[in-house]
Amino acid sequence: MNSESLISPKYDLSLYKKISEKYEKNSLAYLEQYYTKNFLIDSSENTTEDFYIYQAPNKLCVIGLAPTHPLLLQSQKVKSIKFDEKVSQSISKKRQIPLSAKSEICVITTEEGKNYSIKAGVVGWVIDFNIKLDVDMLQKKPFTDGYIAIIKPKQDDPRKALNLCINEEKYEEIRNL
Repeated sequence: MNSESLISPKYDLSLYKKISEKYEKNSLAYLEQYYTKNFLIDSSENTTEDFYIYQAPNKLCVIGLAPTHPLLLQSQKVKSIKFDEKVSQSISKKRQIPLSAKSEICVITTEEGKNYSIKAGVVGWVIDFNIKLDVDMLQKKPFTDGYIAIIKPKQDDPRKALNLCINEEKYEEIRNL
């Protein structure tokens, strides 16, 4: 290798053409490539207040609203997003509050007065809330910038950590997508 190739290296960009085309066609291609998609479906028969839980290769879980959630399907105006204070305060402390899968991490209130309780969906600890989350991001970019929280699962084994969740195929089957 000579010094000229170190100063101004030459790259064959044609090798990356397929990858860049994939991202141009689908803005969520990165998520689909690296994250496993799981869903926590609403247990009540008459609503679809579902959540997504995308698990990264490092096992951290990103929590957000699933495509069938009423806030994404209906034209409801969000009035406020309130994160759980105890959980929020424990993020910066050494001794964090462990969450169960059914623990509430935030409440979203609409202008009509309807409250939507967002659950953790996984046993573990909230390591970050999306403090930049606003109404537009929540409803217009729910799968990227509009995530709600990041949780570190207590279990390293994804099957144990996400035992209440279903995969994307099952979710689409149940919700007829």
